[in-house]
Amino acid sequence: MSTFIAFRKAAAALLRPSDARKLPKLVYTSLWSTSIRNISVANRAHPKNNQIPYDVVQLKDADGTLHHAQKLSKILESMDLNTHVLRLIAHDPPIVRKFTYAEDLARKLESKAQKKAVGSKRQLVIKEAHMSWHTAGADFDMKVGKIRDELLKGDVRMTIVFNPKPRVRNPPYPAMIAKADEAVNKVIDVGIEWRERDFNNGILKVYLQSTVKKAKLQLLTQHEVEEVAHDISERHEKQALRRKRKEEENARAKIRREEEAAKRAKELAESGLFSWISPL
Repeated sequence: MSTFIAFRKAAAALLRPSDARKLPKLVYTSLWSTSIRNISVANRAHPKNNQIPYDVVQLKDADGTLHHAQKLSKILESMDLNTHVLRLIAHDPPIVRKFTYAEDLARKLESKAQKKAVGSKRQLVIKEAHMSWHTAGADFDMKVGKIRDELLKGDVRMTIVFNPKPRVRNPPYPAMIAKADEAVNKVIDVGIEWRERDFNNGILKVYLQSTVKKAKLQLLTQHEVEEVAHDISERHEKQALRRKRKEEENARAKIRREEEAAKRAKELAESGLFSWISPL
């Protein structure tokens, strides 16, 4: 029986039409993308120097002149990377531009300042404060003081919620309104009611909005950006100069050691100290 079942399975396998191999889906990309050298940095917006992930690029001058495509390595070889940086400014097609370190730093500082300014657009913060109808005296003043502190931060909407106290009778309605008015009057110089109060089942909600505006982020002026970039560039150049001097000192020290070794070898050879040793 088992032989018969095996025979049926084998026959079915032979008679079953073979699955057609699916062709891989074609992905059409720009010709420039074939020259990507390093995918890990391809997603960076503006990589520099050897981080640029393209082998072939176009160089754009400060006046807008766009040169013919050429090898990235050739452009880098023609530059002094101690004073200048090659920055990718577009991906399709890949376009690069030369900047001094001061210019490059100024661009980055200005870009960061603009991003902070965009990120700091006015956004209202929503908060709540709770107290019972029987909150009074120092406790009441402390809670209202905290509400005031929040409103002073600026761009805040604060909801004050007056709640019933468990197993305690609520005060009369006029007393409730008087307590809410008292809280509002204590913060009237920093907040106003922006919508109608909501009273339901002994719970009253008072909606306040801060009248204090957050200080706007002040962007650096172009002159300030250039000054900061110049200072950073100067430090960079001094560090590069110190490295160069150190390398030159090491090279001179190596030459001196080699000369001294050669001199000692020559003196030993002239002294005939080892002349008695016969060659093998």
